[in-house]
Amino acid sequence: MDRPKIRWVEALPIVHEGAEMILLRDPEGVVEQSLVVSRSTAFLLSLMDGTRTIEEVQGAYLSGAGVTLDLAQIREIVEAMDTNLFLMNDNFTRHYKELRDAYESRQVRESFLAGKSYPHQRQELLAFLDEMLTVGDGAAPEREITGILAPHIDYGRGKDVYRAVYRYLKRVETPLLVIFGTSHTYSNGLMDISLKDFATPLGVVPGCAGLCELIRANKTLNKYINEWPHRSEHSIELQLPIIQFMTAGRRIEILPILTGSMHPCITGNMSLEGEEIRAPLEGLRETLAAYGKPYLVIAGADLAHIGAQFGDSYALDRDVLARSREKDEAVLGHVKRVDPAGFFEEIKREGDSRRICGLTSIYLQLSLLKGSACDIVDYGQWTDGRSSVSFAGGVFYTSPRP
Repeated sequence: MDRPKIRWVEALPIVHEGAEMILLRDPEGVVEQSLVVSRSTAFLLSLMDGTRTIEEVQGAYLSGAGVTLDLAQIREIVEAMDTNLFLMNDNFTRHYKELRDAYESRQVRESFLAGKSYPHQRQELLAFLDEMLTVGDGAAPEREITGILAPHIDYGRGKDVYRAVYRYLKRVETPLLVIFGTSHTYSNGLMDISLKDFATPLGVVPGCAGLCELIRANKTLNKYINEWPHRSEHSIELQLPIIQFMTAGRRIEILPILTGSMHPCITGNMSLEGEEIRAPLEGLRETLAAYGKPYLVIAGADLAHIGAQFGDSYALDRDVLARSREKDEAVLGHVKRVDPAGFFEEIKREGDSRRICGLTSIYLQLSLLKGSACDIVDYGQWTDGRSSVSFAGGVFYTSPRP
């Protein structure tokens, strides 16, 4: 507390009661409540890096903001951060360990979003999904479906694309679903694999017992078993109630895999052919082949994130949105061709300046599905006038017969 250190949290610009404020949010979900602070308080917190005493924080704030804050006021803010577990200290460490130990000991990953992002009562959720998803079946595919690209944005903003792409799941008999989802917390590697069963208000979606044993036995893949990032992550969880609704009455099992950042490949510090990318992907291919069951590859992956919420200073006008959509179309062109290298290079050419949130998930999906064909069945571009997120729905098929 003498040298306060703020934890790594997201700081998002928002407008609150007509004023420009900063929303502090814990992407790891250790702290579920968010805090809204003024810009000046956010600057003060940025000075709490664990190297400065409270007196030195006061001096640095005076140098940066030109305003003197009372030490008592700074201490009051520090205490508020400590109470809310936003400081990296013994108080947080104890809470974190208790939470993590309890989660690691459970076989089932309980729903984190029920009652927040969708109804927590079974019948309410069924009615919600029925209204959201029921709209014709579309033309029956002539070939076997091998994969689905879906959004991971919330249902309210992404419902049209969720509906357009997940209607195809009704025709899929494949029992094993390999589900990639973007990890929105820091990850040490390319993948964080969960071997737990996953629960929603519609019941428990089981993992694959036999496949789990093969993963544990694989000298490469067993290094990527990491349960904790899955606890509060939404990118896979938002797929599950829809999957359960669309496959009602059928036996399915899942392999949930959260994906880390490929940004070192964008900057040139890592190669697509390097061990960090190649080895876990080859290990996953080998293990799925050894398991022997046919599988469907799903990616819960959004596209561009642009605007004020994501740190862009430019105005988000109609022309900016149109140009972003054109760039998305170029990226999705490689998805249609099931070309993982071309997909990556297209994003690398723009330096990932639009923050393609699903970069790794889609790259891995395309890598597993090489040789398939793909149709993009829908596209969405949400905006509130200041920020924008785009996403698409894609269906993968076996290659055409010669």
